Amino acid sequence: MDNRNKYLESDGLLAESETHEWFGDKTSTDYARKKSIMWGSGEHNDSLNVTCMIVRCKETGDYDRVMMDNETNEIVYDTKSLETLGSRIDMMKASVRFK
Repeated sequence: MDNRNKYLESDGLLAESETHEWFGDKTSTDYARKKSIMWGSGEHNDSLNVTCMIVRCKETGDYDRVMMDNETNEIVYDTKSLETLGSRIDMMKASVRFK
């Protein structure tokens, strides 16, 4: 039986290997790349140069949310929870802002 989550896959398939499928996560990517309004109109830009994706393991059917650094093309964060991903993005933005 193939349990698919059409909601998680709704931004489309980006890549596929023998073991995994990589789907877009436009909402999380947009959130990470958007300058936070809480910092006002100052010179600080806390947007992150990352892309968020949803990865499905073909063997288990499990979904993970991953964040990849666009410069290194490496995964910088991995979680199953949307809320945890959002919290990590917020922490990374705060780190950029208060560097």
